[in-house]
This record gives sequence, structure tokens and C-alpha cells, in this order.
Amino acid sequence: MSKTHLELKSYSENRDFLAQGKTEPSSRSQTLIYHEKDSRWWIKVTLIGSIANLLDNDQIQQASKCQRRVLFQDLVRRINYEPLPLIANTVTELIVEGDTSATGQNSEVGLVGTSGTLEILDRSLNYRIREDPLRVVYPKAADYAFFRKINDEELTRDTEISDGVFRVYNNGTQYILKIVDCPFYKSNGFTVSKRELDNLENFYGAPNIVKPRGVVVSTNPYMTSKDSNREPIMTGILLPTYPEGSLREILSENRMAKYAWKKWPIQIGTALNCFHEANQTHMDIKPSNIAIDSEGDAEIIEISGISGITREWCSPEIRDEASPFDLSFEQRRLNDIWAYGKLLSEIGLHAKDGPFRNSLEQVAKCLMQDNCQSRMSLPTAISRLKSTRHRRCTIL
Repeated sequence: MSKTHLELKSYSENRDFLAQGKTEPSSRSQTLIYHEKDSRWWIKVTLIGSIANLLDNDQIQQASKCQRRVLFQDLVRRINYEPLPLIANTVTELIVEGDTSATGQNSEVGLVGTSGTLEILDRSLNYRIREDPLRVVYPKAADYAFFRKINDEELTRDTEISDGVFRVYNNGTQYILKIVDCPFYKSNGFTVSKRELDNLENFYGAPNIVKPRGVVVSTNPYMTSKDSNREPIMTGILLPTYPEGSLREILSENRMAKYAWKKWPIQIGTALNCFHEANQTHMDIKPSNIAIDSEGDAEIIEISGISGITREWCSPEIRDEASPFDLSFEQRRLNDIWAYGKLLSEIGLHAKDGPFRNSLEQVAKCLMQDNCQSRMSLPTAISRLKSTRHRRCTIL
């Protein structure tokens, strides 16, 4: 192997051009590792503007995403990275200006940092260098003393459940691993992973809220040199497996009758009330975020409270809000209450006729009032469900 080589990682592009009726993305990026002797430099090469004129190939305007990726990867291989002022121990973004007239992109907007020119395919192109603002920011392992720590090398990965979420094994025990370097966290930055870790710690003793099994640690992958500071960083969260699946799976497969399911609405409501008593909200209550453990109990999962929302599970008054996480606590709390009511309604649709189903439907209706100030409180809803479950009588 030569002293220098490239290790290509992920490719991405701005997809707005599809809605705008343009033929090319206004920007595209290729993340790579530039290996130089004993050094590893993480670089994201971003091209602003058109690539067609650089390649003297107008056919690229009709190319698929896969073809655009291959062509751009060929371009980044032609760059001489050695003389560039790369930034150590992080991700350097190399922003190259292409033909911006074809895409309508203003190449100067928001670009700060070291600038210069480089030669690609006998063309002299302007470039700027900065630390990639969208890089994954790994938390320091030392900041999370509460959690049991497992070295990444001690895990055996099995299958990828979704982007960045894996089934893994450690000493024969199966876990769910959610890595920090995944779309769920990338789109929101370090704030989401930190909030989830904080909530996992703060709600550790609360009933029916997911409990972590530990965090995964390793050396920082961005370290340029082997001699760099090797302070451990946190790369993922280990969560329990739920062999019974999610509530969504149980409802869609009509398996609810197999369980002592009448405790679930009470357990979910009690857990959600723990959030509210701590002046926090969940903001994404729905069947797929409720898991059933091996004892047949319901647990709320995905507890950062700021990771994402599902519009059809939002209350009417916030459904069209552009920034729902910026709303007041009271508005977010009332949204949680409405979503909990919708959840009870969904459970009721799969229940047999009887007093408890009637209770679910009536309580759900009270929780989902269009007038948010008229909605039933969580403690009242929980109390009425408990009363019906134990006394086997109708309410209201």
C-alpha cells in the first residue's frame, strides 16, 4: 500500500433541486479518510455548484444519484490533499466552488475559514476550509460516570435494525445498540444524544421507562495521530431487547389478547406523568415508542424529548408548528396528553367489548378534547382507569 490513500465513507447531496425542477444538486459532499503515513485525516469534500462543466459531461444532468456519487468520488480522488491546511483531530470540510450559475447557489454565503485555490482536472478552483459543523460530536466517556461502560471491541454486532441501531452481544447477552454516529443524532447534533443520556440517568428509577444497560466507549475515531490524546469517548447507548416487540407490532399482529394488556394504559400514563412532574415532555408518544418487556409490562422508549415528532400523533393545535420543541412546557404537556388519549383510543380499537374498553374510549375522548384547556389531566385519567380495572365497572 502506498504512503497515502483514500478511504471513502458516506456521500450526501442537497435534494432540494428535485422540487425546484433543476437538473443537479446545488451541493454534494463526500466524507473520506486521507491516510498519510501514520496519520488519518477525516475530510468532507463539499462541491458547491455544478459538476457537469468540471467533467465536460452534460449527461451528468440526467444521471441517477448512484451515478452522481461515482462521478463525484472520481473527482475527489483527483484532489491533492497533502498541501492543504487540514485540521487535526476533527473533520475538515473542504468546500470547493464549482459552476454556481447552473444551480443558482451563492457560494459565498456562510463560508468562513482558510481559503485558496486548488487544481482539479486542469482547472483552478476556489476553496475554503473549516471544521465541519455537521460532524458527529462524541460525548466524553468521563462525563457519564453513572453508566456501566463497555468497550466497543467487546461487542459482537449481529444485525442492523435501522440506520445506526444494531442488535449486539456481550458475553452472550443480547442488547440493542444505538450509535451516536447515526441519522437520528446527526440531524439534531450532540444535544439530542446528551438529552437522552441525561433522561436515561434521571429517570432510571422511574417505573415503565426504558432503563439503559450501559454505554459503549472507544477512542475518538477523529484522532489524526496515534500519539494524540486518547481520552475515551462515548460512541453508543446499550438498551435492553424487547422480545415481545413494540405496541405497534402487537396491535398490527392482533396479539393483544395474549397479554394482561389492561395494565398497559395505566403504566404508560404513569410513566408519562413522571416526565411532566419533572417539567419535561416526551413529544412523540405513539405505539412504536412503547415496548413490551419479557414480563409483559409496557415501557416508554426514545426519551430524549427533542429527537423528532410524528405529525399525525400531534395535537391539532401544534400539528402545523414549524418548531414544536420551542413551544412552552404547557403547550408541549397538553400535546403529550392528547397523544396519550389517541394511544388509548388505538388500544381500545383492539380490545373486546366490556367495561374497560368503554373506560378507555371515554377517557381517550376526554384527553383528546379540541379545546386543550378542557382536556382531562393525566392523574385523573390514570385514577379512572385504575378504578375501572380493579372494580370492573363503567365510569363517568
